[in-house]
Amino acid sequence: MEDDISDSSRPQMYLFGCTLKSDKREFKVDVDDDDTEQQLSLKAVCLGAEAEDKFHMVEVEGLTYDGKATKVPLVALKPSVLPSMSLGGFEITPPVTFRLQSGSGPVHISGQHFVSVKDSDDEEEENNSSPVKRPASLMSGKKPLLKKLKMESDDDEEDSDDDDDDDEDDDSDENDVKPLKNVGKDAKKVRLLLCLDLMNIY
Repeated sequence: MEDDISDSSRPQMYLFGCTLKSDKREFKVDVDDDDTEQQLSLKAVCLGAEAEDKFHMVEVEGLTYDGKATKVPLVALKPSVLPSMSLGGFEITPPVTFRLQSGSGPVHISGQHFVSVKDSDDEEEENNSSPVKRPASLMSGKKPLLKKLKMESDDDEEDSDDDDDDDEDDDSDENDVKPLKNVGKDAKKVRLLLCLDLMNIY
């Protein structure tokens, strides 16, 4: 049952194709169902093998963003020059009309037709109105991880200070300078090492 629901809410992809020729110079793609959103993704246009060696111009008629009808040349093909053309996913929303403006064809247009159900997201949001559960630490506004990390880093600094004191005693006894692990992080430790090193030289 859940598979049926997820399949109906997921956009469906269908093969699209049409042929324009002298006796059928126009092909329309209408939106019959108001409950669906549709999209055409055009992939290629090619001439048929029997097409005459002259230019074949195809135009597409669709709607602009403000709902006005507009006509745009899609391709101009000629068998000896350019028998086919990739449209690389030229997308247009129906209603759309393809029209053979010149030439006798056949001209084949192919692509994909996407169909999705409208308002399915709104219905899902209404059905899923339960609040999102969050961890207690996020709800209370506390940051235990950050506090814990800070405490650990403070402990590390205290340990390293104790180690440095021990190192100083060892250095003065043995006249050896031991490099610190985190020299770049603590300038005070670096200065102390340099002072000890200078004292050992002179």
